[in-house]
Amino acid sequence: MITSESLCQLFPNADAIPPEQRLASPIHQTTWLVDGELRTWGGKRKTVLSPVCVRQADGTLQQLEIGSYPVMGEAESDQALDAAVRAFDSGRGEWPTKSVADRIDCMQDFVKQMVAQRRPIAQLIMWEIGKSLADSEKEFDRTVDYIKQTLAALKELDNNSSRLTVVGRHDRADSSHAAWRHDAWVRITTR
Repeated sequence: MITSESLCQLFPNADAIPPEQRLASPIHQTTWLVDGELRTWGGKRKTVLSPVCVRQADGTLQQLEIGSYPVMGEAESDQALDAAVRAFDSGRGEWPTKSVADRIDCMQDFVKQMVAQRRPIAQLIMWEIGKSLADSEKEFDRTVDYIKQTLAALKELDNNSSRLTVVGRHDRADSSHAAWRHDAWVRITTR
């Protein structure tokens, strides 16, 4: 007969988790980003628990704490929205006026920094969702691939949109006057 006690025995105790799979310590987000700066958060925070349970010394099960994040409200949302509106500046802000190439460069730098954190991010995915480490790494890799494909598509779209095409031909009419005559119409379009 299966009892709650026998089910509890199926869960490992914390020491049985291989050291390379353990989270070093819970991650407590104590800052928030608004208006281009990280601000310290001193308000209420929400604890994040893993769906993975471990057996305690007394035999009970407990979800592992992953960390915590700030619980923000309307005032913080308004601050973030106001900062975003100021940054956009009706399309005249720094980001919207950057060239597509500069924006792609920024995103490629972000991806490079993100890839450098692959292992700890995959571990967080593993503990937060309950996936295997291999599946968590695949999810991370799919996300990076998607970002790279999106950037490549944006680059191609920008290149195609700014390409000039000359249709027709033109001949030099009279070399003594250095004048040009158009035997066929010339059309320059952007597509």
